[in-house]
Amino acid sequence: MNTDLDIHQVCKGAAITRIQLNQWISRGYFRPANEPVNGKARTFSINEAITLGVFAELTRIGVPYDVAAQHSRLLHGFKDEAALLVVYQGPQELIATSERGTPPPTQPSGVKFYDPAMPPMVGEIIKISELGDLAANPDVRSMAVVNIDHVESRVKAAMTASDQI
Repeated sequence: MNTDLDIHQVCKGAAITRIQLNQWISRGYFRPANEPVNGKARTFSINEAITLGVFAELTRIGVPYDVAAQHSRLLHGFKDEAALLVVYQGPQELIATSERGTPPPTQPSGVKFYDPAMPPMVGEIIKISELGDLAANPDVRSMAVVNIDHVESRVKAAMTASDQI
């Protein structure tokens, strides 16, 4: 089985159109590892296809494109459990101050700040069993969740379907 995917496999696995893929590349939301070569079809890795699939899922549920691009770049999974990418809003803890010339503090100040006009978005990759704990955290105001394993399954199915043709 070939590990490189063509543009059709990537679009099918990520559930996007070719136009969307080209727009996301030209706008800088996604940067392919391989540069285009005249007269040769561009290929993508399975990791790039998964990244595009997660990015697409985040944008479909309303996460801004720049935020979705930032949080879908460094994905990983877990061997023993499904991995979820959780992007959430909540207050940020301010950094403690120190006197000039003294070592910086190692602990946050404990002061939390939240600006509803421009809420910060935090992204974490967690195990599916940890979702309840994160949702119960009083500092989490809203969240978007993408199951990375589901996206990976879709991409692998698109790979094997085209290999059988």
